[in-house]
Amino acid sequence: MNTSCLSLDQVQVRYAKGAIALQSTSLRLDSGKFIVLLGASGAGKSTLLRTLNGLVTPSQGSISVTGLGILNQASVLQQHRRQTGMVFQQHHLIGRLSVLENVLMGRLGYHSFWRTLLPWSTAEKELALSVLERVGLLDQALKRADQLSGGQQQRVGIARALIQQPKILLADEPVASLDPATAEKILQLLHDIGQADCLTTIVSLHQVAFARQFADRIIGLSQGQIVFDAASDQLDQAALVRIYGKTEPASTASAISFTSPLSYSPATEPSL
Repeated sequence: MNTSCLSLDQVQVRYAKGAIALQSTSLRLDSGKFIVLLGASGAGKSTLLRTLNGLVTPSQGSISVTGLGILNQASVLQQHRRQTGMVFQQHHLIGRLSVLENVLMGRLGYHSFWRTLLPWSTAEKELALSVLERVGLLDQALKRADQLSGGQQQRVGIARALIQQPKILLADEPVASLDPATAEKILQLLHDIGQADCLTTIVSLHQVAFARQFADRIIGLSQGQIVFDAASDQLDQAALVRIYGKTEPASTASAISFTSPLSYSPATEPSL
């Protein structure tokens, strides 16, 4: 039986000028699952994802985490962030620093201000090397981060999240800027790590084919509201119409039916 690791109760995000980025949303997110948030740009995927680790503060409602309770206190939110790794679309690496140093930045949440003034411990350096080995970049540890390819930089971002030794892994459009072949490898890596470490992995994506290929569960959003929530094999044409808000052209229908993301072309995906 699946256990819930994250629960949202009537969570809404409203911006200062009154625009609602996320409608009132209640969700239970199961432990150890690979969950994809799917939808067009502006649908609310990133807003929902970022509420899960406090990067976006809900205007109303509450978020609770198994073992920690409701995220309504700074100390509880800090503990939650320590156990929640985050992978970003644009990597957010410091280009002039080495790959190893960038990965070690993932340990800052475990240190007090004064501790950050001291050198990294041997144990932390060894942990950084071990996660770099997991993402296939051990031989790049001493290279400057800005000398890596886009796919390699995203692997550094994954390693930086893994060094937190997280229970939850969030990824916000992690393959949006990558070519299809590299994107598939990155998602396969996230999927395999999630399974090996029993992580709850929540990824926002544009690509329908990748969502079908990797997700245990797909949550589709449109205009800040959940309009689909089911296993990936239930994502049919009717569901895509609910998510994207219109009947898709014939070129998109053919893209929806293919099985290999290596043949993916942005022009054949639903209009984003």
